[in-house]
Amino acid sequence: MVFGEKHPLLANGKLSGKNDSSCRPLLASFVASILSFASGTVVAGWSAPANPSVVGETIFMLTKAESSWVVSIYVIGSLVGALPTGYMSQSIGRKKFLLLLAIPMSLGWALIMAFDDNVNIIYTGRLLCGLAVGAITVAVPLYNQEIASDACRGRGGVFLDFMLCVGILYSYMISAVVGLSMFSLTCSLIPVVFAILFAFMPESPAYLYHAGRYEEARTSLKWLYGEDFDVMAQFDTYAKIRGEIDNASRVASTDINGFYSKRIYAKAIVLSIALVTIQRLSGAGAIIQYIVKLFKISGSSIEPSTASIITGTFQVLASGASILLVDRVGRRKLLLASSSVVVVCLAMLTLYFYCLKIGLLANSFLKIMPVFIVCTYISFFRLGLGPIPWFMTSELLGSERENIAQSILSSYSWTLSFFIMKTFVPFVDNWPIALWLGYTVISVVGFVIILFFIPETNNKNQEQIQQALTKLNQWSS
Repeated sequence: MVFGEKHPLLANGKLSGKNDSSCRPLLASFVASILSFASGTVVAGWSAPANPSVVGETIFMLTKAESSWVVSIYVIGSLVGALPTGYMSQSIGRKKFLLLLAIPMSLGWALIMAFDDNVNIIYTGRLLCGLAVGAITVAVPLYNQEIASDACRGRGGVFLDFMLCVGILYSYMISAVVGLSMFSLTCSLIPVVFAILFAFMPESPAYLYHAGRYEEARTSLKWLYGEDFDVMAQFDTYAKIRGEIDNASRVASTDINGFYSKRIYAKAIVLSIALVTIQRLSGAGAIIQYIVKLFKISGSSIEPSTASIITGTFQVLASGASILLVDRVGRRKLLLASSSVVVVCLAMLTLYFYCLKIGLLANSFLKIMPVFIVCTYISFFRLGLGPIPWFMTSELLGSERENIAQSILSSYSWTLSFFIMKTFVPFVDNWPIALWLGYTVISVVGFVIILFFIPETNNKNQEQIQQALTKLNQWSS
């Protein structure tokens, strides 16, 4: 259902004032991102709490290989679930598709709750949740991108990461005090809450327009931006985008303009892949997933479960700061600040584990350092590298091909995530110095790529972003 002008929550269908017109899209983006909260419970749902008896002894009586698969199998579901999402959400509607994603997420947790002593059912439940997580990382950014104005597009985009962090912190805290079945029950209810609230949000007006449902698109735009919003001007923008898509499909590959346009698009693809690679190969996903194990092997003097909650709190605060800064400071500056501090923190972890190996930290007060380093690392990762690539890739690629491109990029991202998770434990157990040094080197390369090649997209429309890519293309030719 699309929010109608006479719905009781609409306050008589009347929007007034500048704040209302900017807050409505952010409200819709926030509600859509509740699905990301649910994703956070999947991501951190098996981060191995320090006291197995509190969460459920069964899962921790598995072999190391089984435990590894329980932790990482959701990533396989994610990389598969991401692939068809762009096409499916465009076919049946952004809103309807998001509502449908509540089903596998709730079902997956319900299976785990009902059969928490059966590892194969746990695999199945985690896989179902993973399918939803992968689709969410494509569908939510697409929806948020299409309902937001250029001025607030960044804030709406960061909601995905912010709610993910809230879900991770929720998992750290709740799993420390309740059993596995009760934890799974609470997680299964989150998608239900989302579905109830999101039913009152509007469908993407861009989707409605391109589907030929012009009156519904008009209603959606007026709910989002107010009664005084110039709907016809926005329709003209949609028509221009549609015309560009149709024209691009007719341009022959030998046409010089078509060739140049393809070069710009290829540049956007390469930069998007680079952003996703920098984000994933910084190792943040594995650090979050195995945070308790990391603090145990580091010899930290702080209780591992307590340290994980502290780290989760820093994640939420940093992601919240990103919401406030991303449309003011800009994407590029936040990425550079984030990347530079991530490099320093990874280098410090390399040095710490080297000193630990050669025995310099025996009975030293410096054993508390991993908590400070990881909190700083996670905070600055969540300030830029964590949230921005999820929506900046859509900004770079534009509307013409973002459905399929965003699906492929998201699937690629989850493939990298699976690789990181499956290699983290053996490396951190046997070659921790090599692990942190490798992440450091990759992150240094990432900083250089951001510094010289990633353009600013803040408060720019698609035409301006393409112009920035054109200048970059000329500079690098």
